[in-house]
Amino acid sequence: MATEVILPRVDMDMAEGKIAHWYVKDGDAVRKGQVLFEIETDKATMEVDAPADGTMHGIRGEIGVSMPVGEIVGWILAAGEAPPAESGPVAAPAAHAEALSDEPVAQAIAQPAAIAAAAAAAPLAAEGGLLRATPLARSLARQRGIDLATVRGSGPDGRILAADLLGGAGAATDAPGLHLQWLRTGQGAPLVLIHGFGADLGSWRPLLAHLPATLPVLALDLPSHGKSPESGAVDLAGVAAEVLDRLTREGVETAHVLGHSLGGGVALALLQQAAVRVRSLTLLAPLGLGGGADPAFIDGLTQAEDESMLKAVMGRLVHEARWITGSFVATALQQLQRPGRREALRTLAERLLPAAGPAPALHAVLAQADVPVHVLWGREDRILPWAQVEALPPSVGLHLLPGVGHLPQVEAGAWVGQVAALQCGAVGSVAQG
Repeated sequence: MATEVILPRVDMDMAEGKIAHWYVKDGDAVRKGQVLFEIETDKATMEVDAPADGTMHGIRGEIGVSMPVGEIVGWILAAGEAPPAESGPVAAPAAHAEALSDEPVAQAIAQPAAIAAAAAAAPLAAEGGLLRATPLARSLARQRGIDLATVRGSGPDGRILAADLLGGAGAATDAPGLHLQWLRTGQGAPLVLIHGFGADLGSWRPLLAHLPATLPVLALDLPSHGKSPESGAVDLAGVAAEVLDRLTREGVETAHVLGHSLGGGVALALLQQAAVRVRSLTLLAPLGLGGGADPAFIDGLTQAEDESMLKAVMGRLVHEARWITGSFVATALQQLQRPGRREALRTLAERLLPAAGPAPALHAVLAQADVPVHVLWGREDRILPWAQVEALPPSVGLHLLPGVGHLPQVEAGAWVGQVAALQCGAVGSVAQG
């Protein structure tokens, strides 16, 4: 039996909604979990995934037209399955409406490729006075005061992409930015990993063994860390903007985010800037909730000259010294010995890690979050004490881990992996190695 694709309810008060964009067309092969279309409500724009594998058929949800929750907007047919009798005649999606008004294109109604090509060459303004733009582009436009009506989109059907607001797709790709690496590819929204102070993206590799093998995972180096350049950012919001730009250049427009310590604070600021693009947030001992980082650790990390000194400092990160291996220390020292790295880290610490801690304004971000948020904190954390979680809103899932210090992803990797997988809806076989 054909699988119905309906307009779902994405918030409790929603009675109707509008389709903002279709990512597929009739006849396209789709996989379960693939994004089919976007819903626009008064509060946000949300993506809707395919409920099954198969072939798209009978798309009838028109862009910009209000329809009630539960309305059928198309079907997914299994291999060899006949279309449902109730599907009837299908109207072309409104994404192509302006193209159909042109006589040459009207003759190609049965040729979707011709319609798409004509639409791509059309002016910016879309059907019903709406502009075609991705949610991330809309978010960036609001942040930067850009009138989308003045931007020509480079995406399908002339759609405005976030890259169009960052100097154009080509410029965005070639511009310098944070170093990013895919640790695992796959289908669906990826899990983005944001490391803590003094670490780099390679520090996440042990966690991969505790994540489902089908989950796409990427990590990046924060400014002045790993292979990323230095940054002029003066607060967490500035670093989050750099992360957002880099993800945009990579073509990542929606993601689950997992951040540790400084990276947790950056993840909170990222949620504040682009909430519509963050599907879930997993925070490990995050900076930004009011408590300051241990200044002795910060000073010791940036001043250690050899492995023995650095090992003593890094011992403060964990509850049991066995977690600080020789290779762990050697890798950290190698990073510190990069030309100018210590000075850059000291500067970054002065800006982002004051002893008193950043203002607890990010509590409000959590209170207003409409995505799942989980916080994991080691009870033996000596870098960022867990007591500040008392101010967390009740909507946030809290996990206090006994016998764990500041590195839950190392000391309790299986538990972190399980929570992250649940957040991503990717519970399944766990990768090995």
